[in-house]
Amino acid sequence: MEELLDLGVLKASLSELIAHSNMDDCVLPDEFKAKFRSFGEYKIEQYNLYTLQVSSRKSLLVIPNQWVYIAACCCQYYIELMKYKNKLEALGFTNDMYEACHPSKDNGDISEDQKTKEICKEKAEHYLENYDGADKEFLVNFLWNYEYWGGGKNIKRSNDFTDSPVLNIANTINASSSLIGAIVKGLANQDCLNLLLESEEWKSFEGSSASSYTAKKNSGGKMALQQIFYGAPGTGKSYEVNSITKKNRYATIRTTFHPDSDYSTFVGAYKPTMADAPVYGAQGVEIAKEKRITYTFVKQAFLKAYLGAWQKLANGVDSVEPQFLVIEEINRGNCAQIFGDLFQLLDRSGNGFSTYPIEADADLQNEIAKEFGQGGEYMLANEFNVDYAVPDYISNYGKTLTEDIKLGRILLLPNNLYIWATMNTSDQSLFPIDSAFKRRWEWRYVKISNGYKRGANGEFIIKNSERVPLGWKIRFNNNECDWWEFLEAINKQIGSVTSSDDKKLGYFFCKPNLGESFIREDKFVNKVIFYLWNDVFKDCDVSIFRMNDTDDSFYDMFFIEDEQGNTIANPDAIGQLMDNLGVGISPVPYDNDLDEESGDDLDENQDDTQDMSKVKFKYNGVQNSLREIVKSVVLNFISSNPDLTTAASIRDKFKEACADFTTTVVKTENEYNELDVESSKAKCWQAISLNSGEKLYIYTQWKAKNANDNFFKLMKVVENNNWGQISPVE
Repeated sequence: MEELLDLGVLKASLSELIAHSNMDDCVLPDEFKAKFRSFGEYKIEQYNLYTLQVSSRKSLLVIPNQWVYIAACCCQYYIELMKYKNKLEALGFTNDMYEACHPSKDNGDISEDQKTKEICKEKAEHYLENYDGADKEFLVNFLWNYEYWGGGKNIKRSNDFTDSPVLNIANTINASSSLIGAIVKGLANQDCLNLLLESEEWKSFEGSSASSYTAKKNSGGKMALQQIFYGAPGTGKSYEVNSITKKNRYATIRTTFHPDSDYSTFVGAYKPTMADAPVYGAQGVEIAKEKRITYTFVKQAFLKAYLGAWQKLANGVDSVEPQFLVIEEINRGNCAQIFGDLFQLLDRSGNGFSTYPIEADADLQNEIAKEFGQGGEYMLANEFNVDYAVPDYISNYGKTLTEDIKLGRILLLPNNLYIWATMNTSDQSLFPIDSAFKRRWEWRYVKISNGYKRGANGEFIIKNSERVPLGWKIRFNNNECDWWEFLEAINKQIGSVTSSDDKKLGYFFCKPNLGESFIREDKFVNKVIFYLWNDVFKDCDVSIFRMNDTDDSFYDMFFIEDEQGNTIANPDAIGQLMDNLGVGISPVPYDNDLDEESGDDLDENQDDTQDMSKVKFKYNGVQNSLREIVKSVVLNFISSNPDLTTAASIRDKFKEACADFTTTVVKTENEYNELDVESSKAKCWQAISLNSGEKLYIYTQWKAKNANDNFFKLMKVVENNNWGQISPVE
């Protein structure tokens, strides 16, 4: 039986091969192209020099040859993984044994005492005790050390356990790499892989290490010509790009990639448009004009930026004005399909111009020649000359480089055309960005940080030598917490659950309404909680969302109905989430017009020597928010005193017990109605219904930050009157 290769070593060597191979202008051997005509659900319609056109029931795509070479590397790993599994099955392994060695998260058939690496290893060695091969340790690692070979799904899954480890070798930015995965399996299941691996083209691919990509700057040496700003959502990537272009008043054309983007929507194409057409009379004389459908070449973002850049270069005298093309969400589209042969232009020489000009198709030639020519929207100056841009240029038309550019015969990016893009690392796009494409860009990471106030030109506002924080709050039912404190806490949880920064939230993920400095509860739930629940924690531990220790967590618990039956955000669920995360909650600060007699201002007694803002509390063993604990205390008090049948009697008894409080804990409905319903004070109370039909109002604005806060006084009242026990959660 053939001995196996070390998966760890093989994985590292193949990853290194892809990372340092020659990805430029990969050509596929003719023998291979004749044999390899389909993979998965895709049919290869046509091979071009550097690309191949494939189709499925859903789409028609153009992909670079580089993907086939990358898939060939990955395929070698796929084949070795299958050899491992085939050898285990030849030794008698079954799905039950695979499950015992590496229990699935949702499997309840394996007892807890089996779910340890020691037991797994013992089982593996037990079933392998009669096998004396030198690769025995490799098989043991394969069975229980999934991290070593990049495994994710259990080996028992025959269809897809290889997907993650194989595609990790491709080192694509996005997790969704379905096309490369399909090519891998297509190569493995057809007798054509060796035709590629044994070809001269393959030797060129693996034998010439691609030179490390160095940043290509403009002639001024200040800005990168091609740059991708990447990071978690809400970190301010688009803002940073916009602030640079806006501050310097650079001409900028923006576009956004999406799954339906293609070459025609990026460059341009003929489209039906309405135009004035002459109407002729019986004598052949024009008598009127009418709107008719005609086909016109419609320029899109790339072509507009291309034409604009050349015009600025041609018309510049002492200096050349930059032209920016900004691509938002670049990883949400199929870059190979969108750029097509423009991909070749992204290789820039030291002078900033494209190293390799490409031929333009007939439609594009005609449009460029018209726009650059006399009377065109982008007419070039007569003295324009860039023959120096490409040394030793040889024209297919017997002309100079400048003439070929003017007539649109060739495409060449000028050194004042800046292509900048943004990319959310959390997005799972339909197509990966391959290594050859990535190497042609500079990458600029935008990290998660606190938000700071800026001036009109984007500069930070400085006070006492420090940047001034924006200080946004999350506001819910007259409570509030600090937005940045919440982000730090939730991002720590996200990092723990996902072992990645990709899904974390940036400061600008959710913004206050115009003119406000706080995020309203409905926006917080419908944007932030929705994202966390569906995109981050959906298949993970959701205990941070629990209302108490016994409840299950459901997204629905973040919503309640108001008195009119409208669905609104549940402030109690928000408060409990903050408590679970250890985020400090405080009452919304109001003006100093609160009722001094009743002492509704909870901030008048503070002891800054003991900050308890991070402490969580429980009542009678159940952890909850402060407002819900107080509500539970009142309800427990009512049930323990059945002789108190009216709201007034309950109020009086409770007031007697809390004689030294600086606030009123409960009010009757008449007392509540004396408040202005639109005032801040009226919003500090929560109504409950009594058996008598009356309503009793409970104060909601509680803090447990400092030792003299009223919540700690209430703890003593509860303890002294045997109403239960409020205690910190340890």
